[in-house]
Amino acid sequence: MHLPEGKGGTEIDSSLMLLEAEPIIGTGEWDNFQCKDFKEIDNGNIVLVRKGNQAIALCQICGDNFNNEELTDRYLNINFRKVRILAWADSYKQPRSGLFSQGTFSSCRKNTEQYNYINDWLKYMKNKAFTDKCANLLKSKHNIILQGAPGTGKTYNTAAIALSVLGITDVDLTDHTAVMRKYQDLLDDRIFFTTFHQSLDYEDFVEGLKPHIQTNANGESIGVTYEPEDGIFKRACNAVVTDKNKDIVECIDDYLQQIKGIENKKEIPTLSGRSSLYVWWKEGNATISSRSTNSTSQREEDYTPSPLNIEKVKQQALGKGCENNWQQYAQAFIEAVKKEYKATVDKSVVLIIDEINRGNISKIFGELITLLESDKRNSGNHPIKVTLPYSKTLFGVPSNLYIIGTMNTTDRSTGTLDYALRRRFAFVTLKSDSTVIAKHYDMLGNSALKDKAIALFDDIKSFIVSPKHLCGDLGIDDLMIGHSYFMASDEEELKNKIEYEVLPLIAEYINDGILNVSSEEKDSAFSAWLNLQPMPTNEEGLTYTEDNG
Repeated sequence: MHLPEGKGGTEIDSSLMLLEAEPIIGTGEWDNFQCKDFKEIDNGNIVLVRKGNQAIALCQICGDNFNNEELTDRYLNINFRKVRILAWADSYKQPRSGLFSQGTFSSCRKNTEQYNYINDWLKYMKNKAFTDKCANLLKSKHNIILQGAPGTGKTYNTAAIALSVLGITDVDLTDHTAVMRKYQDLLDDRIFFTTFHQSLDYEDFVEGLKPHIQTNANGESIGVTYEPEDGIFKRACNAVVTDKNKDIVECIDDYLQQIKGIENKKEIPTLSGRSSLYVWWKEGNATISSRSTNSTSQREEDYTPSPLNIEKVKQQALGKGCENNWQQYAQAFIEAVKKEYKATVDKSVVLIIDEINRGNISKIFGELITLLESDKRNSGNHPIKVTLPYSKTLFGVPSNLYIIGTMNTTDRSTGTLDYALRRRFAFVTLKSDSTVIAKHYDMLGNSALKDKAIALFDDIKSFIVSPKHLCGDLGIDDLMIGHSYFMASDEEELKNKIEYEVLPLIAEYINDGILNVSSEEKDSAFSAWLNLQPMPTNEEGLTYTEDNG
């Protein structure tokens, strides 16, 4: 709706009406269809509030028409409706020039450009709300699993949720192309990706001993040594680097200048907080001098029983190694540096584990399974660290590491998902959505192919959900073929997707006993779908329909 200028040229400001304690929209009293429509429109209907062609807000009617003299004095209108503000226009693109007429209140008929603008905005809000909900869940739980049938958008949604958690604001998270482009830019920096499989183990995922060929000055091999090498999980944890104005290595270098000379020594707390250390640095030395404040040694003041190798301290700060002799003292020094420079803002990192249910969880995570819990992480209420078996470093899981797992609900190995892992993850189910198919073809401008694709989607859904066919514990949300399989650029591509992707998946359901379908029914339905036609009726002349009872 649009409010024109009032009597005598007085402007009626719709945005002020929406800022009332109970937001309202309003109109005058005229003997025409606009006024009648305004009074009679049902609660729950969506209204675009605009000024001319400029969108102001998207609202939902939530009260019957009423009159109020005080409001009339303020806004000149006579008829008012209470509304719920769904979104302000600054969260969405403005309509193209001239899209909306100057009428005060007009309806938008389905499939018109005006209707599509409002409907697309609603879809945008729905998608964004889902992404925000999952991102908030991930921030709280730290670990989630997106589950659903193949083609339900797990790849895209995983990327969108990851970007949201990382605080990426320069990308429209409902724009598939933009999301995937940004996702690729951040791979192996702030987003890490791996796929679980039966042969994956702790040595590949966390850390293990890997062979390194040793050579002499002539480049000739003189033997093999085995050294600890980080797996993708540890690399992702190490990527959570303290980084506010400068990185931790620069902070350490600056701190050394502060404690240069015994006369500038500082007292810092130990990790337990029950005692403290003196630390100082003699310029030119490769070590930091440290000594317990409780030391009763009678030796000279600058005696250093616990020297800390500077380069090893820096590596420990980066999570890439440790000061082997005085690891606890080194970590106390690192924490003091962080506190001094207030370098407490860690960059968040997301680890994506595809097909998480296909791995042997106990073999892959080992003792680290407990550390995945929010309260057991480094900044949790009950932080736990373990000594890794190969590098012998003290290791904890950063609170800014977020894990997103994905799995197909139709996968027969789903039931083997470790219960210890289930307890530590929240589960989000993605469902097949025909509106995504419609939006795809609307963007292509191909309404004929849209009708065929949606008809096929509905037909196959009816086939799967039929009580005559469906058996076992899996429901329609677990089994329905994902919408992406019905999205094509032309009819030939759609036929290929049906033949080589959709039908083999349904055949697998039948072969695995998930669907109870006779050979005759299968052949009849498959033959029709191959030609993008609905399945034929059964012997009673009825098609298989969804059971709503």
